[in-house]
Amino acid sequence: GHPMNAFWWIAGDCLDFRRSSAISESSGKEYLFASQLRHGSDKIISYDEQIQTLASHGFALWDLVKSCERKGSLDIDIKKEEPNDLRGFCQSHPTIERIVLANGNTQCTIFNRHFKDWWLSGELKPAPNEHSIKNFKKFAKKTNNFEKARIECVCALAVSPAAARYTYLEKRTFWEKYCYIPGLSDHQSINSSLLRN
Repeated sequence: GHPMNAFWWIAGDCLDFRRSSAISESSGKEYLFASQLRHGSDKIISYDEQIQTLASHGFALWDLVKSCERKGSLDIDIKKEEPNDLRGFCQSHPTIERIVLANGNTQCTIFNRHFKDWWLSGELKPAPNEHSIKNFKKFAKKTNNFEKARIECVCALAVSPAAARYTYLEKRTFWEKYCYIPGLSDHQSINSSLLRN
């Protein structure tokens, strides 16, 4: 991905590693957000180790879109998309309690378009933040009852450098609060439960 995409930088800040040196290969200068990173160069790990760290803490990554037509790299240009079977994946993995849609409004729109029946089943509920409630409100109004909801859906702030209206710190704060802190807590609870049994 793009070196200034905040996803792996935020993951590293929240899971105790660093993506890379944060120095631009083209200019030789530090990225603007480098001073805001929590970990120094001694915490740099390989991409494979980053994936392993994410997985070992109970997180899974999967593109919402299986295939599509798109000119360029912006999600807003996605056309004729076919989604991955996210609902089937979650049914096969019943410990999943949260879906975090990583690139803001466009991903939430795609999710809503392809998983309307899932929303209407009452299995899903919007995360308790303004961004998620706004993007999922039409389903919240129709179901209006989240007692049976098993999975929280988070419409996360976009991590793309194109989403420049949010600073790195704003993005990290959001992701930490609605993805990493609850995800780590869920993972710890599941592991504790498995150890007791």
